[in-house]
Amino acid sequence: MFKRKNSLNIYSKIRLYFWPEKGFLRNFSYFWKRLIRLPDTSYSISMGFSVGFFIAFTPFFGLHFIISALISWLLKVNIFSSIVGNFFASFISFPMMAMGMLTISNETNFEGWFDYLIYFAKTTFPIFSGILVVGLILSLICYFLINYIIEFFKKNKLKKGN
Repeated sequence: MFKRKNSLNIYSKIRLYFWPEKGFLRNFSYFWKRLIRLPDTSYSISMGFSVGFFIAFTPFFGLHFIISALISWLLKVNIFSSIVGNFFASFISFPMMAMGMLTISNETNFEGWFDYLIYFAKTTFPIFSGILVVGLILSLICYFLINYIIEFFKKNKLKKGN
């Protein structure tokens, strides 16, 4: 019932895995509409979004969603908006961190664990301190922007009577 008329070959399946047929803009607009229509206070939604946005700027790759959900739960703000904020910020933070890692140090000669720890300290700590300042500024901007947009949307929704 839901199958295609013509099945896709392997190259088309791989291409669709990395680039959706309808594009990424459709996914962004879907998550944006879900975020705005959440039945929660504008403070909770915007604070959750900014928490997720900020956590995406930490160098804990692979743990961003878990950390942002945990901090949102501890602060009692919207967890879904935190995950959406983390998703949006990843497109900004990952390239910045990758460029920082490439420009700070290119050493790859490790003779033991101590050399690896020194390399880790030389690359991670400067990036961590610099990227957190950028993340804090951008998450504050996101908080006020998202809060204003949600208030505006909910006010217009009440005017229309929906």
